[in-house]
Amino acid sequence: MAKGKQALGKGLDILFSGSEPEEKSMPPAETESQKTGDSVLFVQINKIKTNPYQPREDFEEISLQELADSIKQKGVIQAITIRKTGADSFELLSGERRLRAAKIAGLEKIPAFVIDVSSKEDLLEISLIENIQRKDLNPLEVAKGYQRLIAECRLKQEDVAKKVGKSRTAVTNFLRLLKLPEEIKQSISKGEITEGHARAILAINDEAGQINLWKRIIGENLTVRRTEEITKRIKSKPKEKKIFSVTNQDKAEIDFLEGKFREHFGTKVKIKPKTSTSGDIVIEYYTAEDLERIVELCRKK
Repeated sequence: MAKGKQALGKGLDILFSGSEPEEKSMPPAETESQKTGDSVLFVQINKIKTNPYQPREDFEEISLQELADSIKQKGVIQAITIRKTGADSFELLSGERRLRAAKIAGLEKIPAFVIDVSSKEDLLEISLIENIQRKDLNPLEVAKGYQRLIAECRLKQEDVAKKVGKSRTAVTNFLRLLKLPEEIKQSISKGEITEGHARAILAINDEAGQINLWKRIIGENLTVRRTEEITKRIKSKPKEKKIFSVTNQDKAEIDFLEGKFREHFGTKVKIKPKTSTSGDIVIEYYTAEDLERIVELCRKK
């Protein structure tokens, strides 16, 4: 057990050290059979399965082709990260974009770090965290990655923040993006609006207001600062009180009840609805004796 933890620790060092592996440290033609512990080797691409925990949803074809052209000229400079799943099979942990580009470039093998991890929980956590830390994910992909860490790895927001090197506030702000209407989330994924725009939209409480503001951002090409100014104005504007409207059927029922009250009290009675379930009943009196008479009628069962 201790040996497994040590191996996992070395794998995490590889993933989170923050330094790029040097090209000279990569063995020029090492094969899978030479692997001992965590190491770098050249693995046949057709033996690597894709990453089931990849947070990235979109891979731009033009960008992939550019990377493939670069790989044809210079090779794969930064190794991908994989784990061994069988005698002659591997699973990708990070570097799917490099793997895809290498396939386009026609490579048969690719340099890879092989780390020793078998627990599903550790695999999910390592894979998601490593991919989330990449700078080229859009904000919504990052938010979904954080959500998966919380839901599937049973982590708290504080734990996620520590593992990805962010403040808890930053993690919370990303997670709030998932509460936006679907059309706005798609707009974030497409790069039509920024994370700053999205945070400003979230300051509006109702969905209709959020969509209206989003349409203004797109239509008027608003900056984040301008969007924030509009949001502040909307929030500071006093809410208009809704006026309860009485239908013709309501009026007929009110007239009927007012007539019944007049018969009982022998004076003018007005029913004034404020909402569908509340309002005022006004009983008029003209002398002190009239008031005493009405009070006596109210006391009678």
